[in-house]
Amino acid sequence: MNRQTGMAVVDPENGNMYAKTKMKLGRSPAVNQTRTTARTTAFMFVAVFVGGAAGSLLREAFSAQIPGVPILTGTFGINIVACFILGWLYAIRHRVHAHVLHLGAVGFCGGLSTFSSFVAELERLALSSPASAISAAALEIAVGLAAAVFGEAIGRRIWRSPE
Repeated sequence: MNRQTGMAVVDPENGNMYAKTKMKLGRSPAVNQTRTTARTTAFMFVAVFVGGAAGSLLREAFSAQIPGVPILTGTFGINIVACFILGWLYAIRHRVHAHVLHLGAVGFCGGLSTFSSFVAELERLALSSPASAISAAALEIAVGLAAAVFGEAIGRRIWRSPE
């Protein structure tokens, strides 16, 4: 806490200023900082909860087996979209508040993409054809990585820093 301005100190980890707090007479900076930290933590949990709920509901609404393409899992497209969003959020991480990253990356993308569904679908594929399961896993990982790189490139191009 800066004693002259009464402003919260910028977090060196991600460069975001979490809250602007006015120092009250008779209160120590530690009391104000503790309240700011508790509020920030509460907002972080709410952001992750809301983002996770939205991502999970969207995954259930759009996950479906693609007919005629047995190598792709039902969550293939959803996981690729989540990888793209994660890449984009990574590119703009210095321009948005930490709560936006908790809402989007941890909550929404965490709920949207799911490792457990991916593994369950690979197990189902492996029972019929182990080669299909290995191919599906390799394809989803490769395309997911490409989507994340593409998302980051788009984010860097759109949110280019003024120079």
